[in-house]
Amino acid sequence: MERYFNKEVQEASILDPADGFQEKVIEIEVRSDLFTGSKARVLTHRWRIPKDLPDSSTFSPSEKKCPFCSENREISTPKFPDSMVPGGRIRQGRATVVPNAFPYSRYNAVVILSEDHFLPLDKFTPDILYEGFQAALSYINQIRQFDDKVAYASINWNYMPPAGGGIIHPHFQIVVDKHPTRFHQRLVAESLEYHMTQEKNYWADLLSFEEKKKERFILRSGHIVFLATYCPQGMLGEVLALFEKVRTLDEVGKEGWKCFSEGLCSILSSFHQMHFDSLNMTLLANIDNSGHFWTQARLIPRMSIPPLGISDVNYFEKGHDEVITVISPEELAENIRALL
Repeated sequence: MERYFNKEVQEASILDPADGFQEKVIEIEVRSDLFTGSKARVLTHRWRIPKDLPDSSTFSPSEKKCPFCSENREISTPKFPDSMVPGGRIRQGRATVVPNAFPYSRYNAVVILSEDHFLPLDKFTPDILYEGFQAALSYINQIRQFDDKVAYASINWNYMPPAGGGIIHPHFQIVVDKHPTRFHQRLVAESLEYHMTQEKNYWADLLSFEEKKKERFILRSGHIVFLATYCPQGMLGEVLALFEKVRTLDEVGKEGWKCFSEGLCSILSSFHQMHFDSLNMTLLANIDNSGHFWTQARLIPRMSIPPLGISDVNYFEKGHDEVITVISPEELAENIRALL
């Protein structure tokens, strides 16, 4: 397994004006994950715990015009054609599924998670998340009946503006397609290649490796295991949730969704305590059994860098396809474990 994880430590020397222009040596750790194709530069000398959480009172003005709030939902959100979703919308407990008014894909829906316009990360409950996932599954199953050629699904979350959330009101986005996205396709293809060359399952080997090493292991909730990824895809790191031996969406089952919701709540609460106030989540799943890829979710904390509210994405990510991260995966896992 370690042959997939590469690391090179570089040193940069400067004459530091904050220390009378004495020479200062700064370490840059360049990591690559040959399986996922990811590359990250770990700059721990830049790591500072964010001091403040956002002032939630500033979100109140957006509530009046929010299409997802209950008083506006019926008249401000679109409906599905009856031929696709009878009745035009799907309801599951507190959750409501409506079409994405600005779709990214042929089958792209929004799951409105709660009646509350704003929920801090530590106020999400397993029930809220579970109902949201069940509503998402209902939509995916409706699409499977409508179009039997769809083969891939994802449940996605842009929580708050730093993560691309254009509406404060908590909501997931679902994408169902005949074809996987680029990253999903790579994971499926590499899973097959690993099986063909090693005669084993990559994800089983990864899980065994990480549980023995313990450095990046965070928690287990039933058969869902949460790990810090070796080569994170965000400035504040990345958490991987592996659905052990789960090869299709149907195999997750109600108990699996409950375990995932409980584990996810623990991660969200830890993020909140670390003053991580925004995140992206993507859950990737195959509808048909590929035999080698495991259902999984990735959580990437996001931030605006004070004092100017600078984006946490710069030319390295956009122009070079390499991620700058300011906290090592091992430290991220240790910090989260301490808060559980």
